[in-house]
Amino acid sequence: MSIYSVTFDGTDLSTLSGVDLYNHDTNKLPTRQININKIARKDLSIVTSAEYVSKEITVYLDVCSSTRAGTEATLASIKGYITKPNGLLVISQGGNDIEYTATMNEFSVSWLGPQAVVTIVFIASTPIGKQSTSVLLNSLPNITTSTTSQALTVTGSAVAYPVITVSITTVTGATNKSIILENRLIGQGITVTRTWANLDVLVVDSLNLTATVNGGAVDFTGVFPQFDVGAGQLNYTDNFTTRNVALTSYYQPRLV
Repeated sequence: MSIYSVTFDGTDLSTLSGVDLYNHDTNKLPTRQININKIARKDLSIVTSAEYVSKEITVYLDVCSSTRAGTEATLASIKGYITKPNGLLVISQGGNDIEYTATMNEFSVSWLGPQAVVTIVFIASTPIGKQSTSVLLNSLPNITTSTTSQALTVTGSAVAYPVITVSITTVTGATNKSIILENRLIGQGITVTRTWANLDVLVVDSLNLTATVNGGAVDFTGVFPQFDVGAGQLNYTDNFTTRNVALTSYYQPRLV
């Protein structure tokens, strides 16, 4: 009986008849591309970039039927499900589903009578997996001052890219004025300047690098805010005369 779930391109391998998905390994660190430059007139160098490139994810199956021919037929079906390049790989891990874009790279089989012990190695081109569901990062339901901030905590093992929503209930003195959203600890933020009105909704998506008001793209300046794992602080600032604003942000925890 399968105790883990692995889905590729919509097919859950753990639910296939005759398949026991008994283990998977997502804990290997991704491959890194490291650039090292020599410091002039010094007997040392410095790492100028260290980017994650790809990640191996290994899945272990037992496949069995009453005959070897039946098992081979099941193996053929499994191969058919996982041959697509750049498919969505979803791994059940720690009680959550973690998503990768991946390609099957190895498929090895050893036999014990009619039973096949199978090892599948996927190469994830998105080496940092993200949780399938979003979780609340912070919430400020009634902002009535020109600046406010709130502490937050990022889980997972990689930087978080939140989707921040600012909903304006009422506003005055908002012609050609700005809303600023920033990571307070490092001063990294985005500014949207326009004429604001009651019921406007600003959405800043730091993962997909978009800023919209009422569903339409808007100009902005600055850098989309992101937050390291652990404690952080999100800051809201405007230069309106008065305002009643609600702010919420969500993120998908990411795992190296």
